[in-house]
Amino acid sequence: MTGPLFALGSARTTCIALSVCGVLFAGIGAALHIRSYLLGEAVAEGGSRSDAVCLGAARRMGGELTVTPEGLRVVLPDAIDQRTSLTDASGLLAFCPDMALSYFCMGLSCGPGGPGGKVSMLVELTRKPL
Repeated sequence: MTGPLFALGSARTTCIALSVCGVLFAGIGAALHIRSYLLGEAVAEGGSRSDAVCLGAARRMGGELTVTPEGLRVVLPDAIDQRTSLTDASGLLAFCPDMALSYFCMGLSCGPGGPGGKVSMLVELTRKPL
């Protein structure tokens, strides 16, 4: 035997220290992988919650709601109180942060009734590109 078993500069001590460091780094890597997996699920769940809140706000506006993969469209054929309808349309943008206003029309010629009919409102939102 040439020296003590765990002498401070021996090859065995160096190998043990490197093995311990490797196990620690592997454990940290596994913990980070699990954390990113859980965060990915939370982000996906948050997106579906955001969509649900947006659709709920659109349904509360009343009228005809059409949902497409590109976004949504709300048609109010009879906007009796135009101020409230305009406020609801503005609020819809706040409830749908991942969508942008692509088309808005409020007036006599905006609805299915045509000119001379009732004041109607049309709001179209499209998803923002990622």
